[in-house]
Amino acid sequence: MMEKYSLLLKKMKEKGKVAVAFSGGVDSSLVAYVAKQAGIESLLITLTSPLFPSYELKMAKEIASQLKIPHVIFRHSFHAEIAKNDVRRCYYCKTHEAKLWKEIAKKHGFNVVADGSNFDDLQDKKRPGVKAASEQGIWHPLAEAKITKKEARNMAKKLGLKIWNKPSNACLASRIAYGEEITLKKLKMVEEAEDFLRAISPQIRVRFHKSIARIEVPIEKMNDVLKREKEIVAYLKKLGFIYVTLDLEGDRSGSMHEEIKNSTFNFLTILI
Repeated sequence: MMEKYSLLLKKMKEKGKVAVAFSGGVDSSLVAYVAKQAGIESLLITLTSPLFPSYELKMAKEIASQLKIPHVIFRHSFHAEIAKNDVRRCYYCKTHEAKLWKEIAKKHGFNVVADGSNFDDLQDKKRPGVKAASEQGIWHPLAEAKITKKEARNMAKKLGLKIWNKPSNACLASRIAYGEEITLKKLKMVEEAEDFLRAISPQIRVRFHKSIARIEVPIEKMNDVLKREKEIVAYLKKLGFIYVTLDLEGDRSGSMHEEIKNSTFNFLTILI
């Protein structure tokens, strides 16, 4: 694994100067750390919008401060192509973000923008956002060094990065069923529901299906959710959800794609 780290360090040094599309997740934090260790000039760029949880922004700020790398935060809004929420939403969104990364980087004197996409991400056909970033010329150093998601996490742990075990996350738009318009109200409902439930499990997603909140947590955390069912139902209904369900398949990335594949809801839930 550390042979791949050495290769990653070598590739970073060859670039000489790199801006990092920085979310504060494990992968982008690892890329930022390597840029720092390479001794090259670097800049962290975090794009924040109503799609980006405030919890994640706080974490990104803390990590950037720990790494002692200049950090630029740019707030933007999401446009109509994203709001209509069709199956190409991620592609539209990442194309827009990649253009912003490059624009901001250029203003600060950087011609190369790297992101945290790993080798697994490039193999996953459910990640059109990675394809969009590639088309815009964003560099994927982890993927280029063939570092998988598991290896990136283990590498971050070995290097002493405090966020090595931070749960993976995605933008809030990924919680809203395809075809449902994305609105500020829905995003706020999801974000507040997840903030509330994070006390039970750091890995939590609340999927939005019209008036239904579908809670995803790791299997081992389900009993903890059920123990607080009355409290959870009351809080989520106060936010505006009419029905509150627990997905028996547990937390998993890309579950919204299952609905498209099967054309109907095919998840098991407990109405709590």
